[in-house]
Amino acid sequence: MKKLLILLCVMLVASSSFAIIEPDDNMMGFYFDQDADTPIIYDIPAFSVVTMYLTLVNPTFNYLYGFEAGFDMSGEAMALSVIYTNPHVIDIGEMGNHIVGFGEPTPMQAANILSTYTFLYSDADACDPVEFFMHGTIPSSLDPAYPTVLLEGDELMSMGVSDWYGVTSAFYGDCVVPTTETSLGSIKSLYR
Repeated sequence: MKKLLILLCVMLVASSSFAIIEPDDNMMGFYFDQDADTPIIYDIPAFSVVTMYLTLVNPTFNYLYGFEAGFDMSGEAMALSVIYTNPHVIDIGEMGNHIVGFGEPTPMQAANILSTYTFLYSDADACDPVEFFMHGTIPSSLDPAYPTVLLEGDELMSMGVSDWYGVTSAFYGDCVVPTTETSLGSIKSLYR
């Protein structure tokens, strides 16, 4: 019985590590884990560093030669860094407008981390969310509304955007409701 229980636990852990949340092919999104199953996180303390991954999921091609991806961000956060997974990368864009070529192609799998971002959550009371909205780049090789990938033979292909009720990804603070000074008399007057 003990062996069966251990085997069951191992199977559950193994199955969750391959649980990509996006069911569609050729989609790009931001995730807070390397397995592409956490696009939204909660309870982030103020002035914390948050790591996020730009991930290409369920590709229908074998190698990636480059990509174009842009994003807008709402909320109080500051981009600290971007690190690309492919070591032979040239980005001629800027933060939030990445036009990237690879010196060597990247082999594809189910979830492919293209870059890792770190952000400083700078909302002092940690009450406002930080939301990310992905799109193409300006200028764009195909359509500025969608990310583009570069494939073998200089073929360009638009990607879909993984989004969750309008946002590509978001993180929410651990908001503490502020207290206000009040007198016992003003509280009692509410019940008169």
